[in-house]
Amino acid sequence: MLSADAIARVTGLSTFYASGTGAVENFSHCVVTKSAESSERVRLEIELDDPAVPSVQELENAKAADKGVSLPGELGPGYSAILKDADGRPSGAYVSAWTSDGTKTLSIRLYQGAPGRDHQADVVEFVRQLRPVLLDPKT
Repeated sequence: MLSADAIARVTGLSTFYASGTGAVENFSHCVVTKSAESSERVRLEIELDDPAVPSVQELENAKAADKGVSLPGELGPGYSAILKDADGRPSGAYVSAWTSDGTKTLSIRLYQGAPGRDHQADVVEFVRQLRPVLLDPKT
């Protein structure tokens, strides 16, 4: 669904290990780490909740609390926000996007992005690529 090159560029990992559900038809999650070792920190996490776990109101409340930025109009409802490390410095970003009826939610968390990149723009771009496949599939 996402190219290996895009994941490498965003995470800063030239090689990485991805695990989760593989097929679009039953996708629920994907986790990207540096290696298959269980002690490795998660760098990128993608989750699809179908049915959605939080309500649209809860998502809107989270957006306000997180000082989130609305997604561009063509990407539908959702928001992105910055993740900060223990010292309060930006370290990554996340995005939550949902269907207009609130039945599905797509969450992408980039916990540790590549240095020098706009992490928020990176997760928004991933939503741009994944939304048509996971949230709004044409049947």
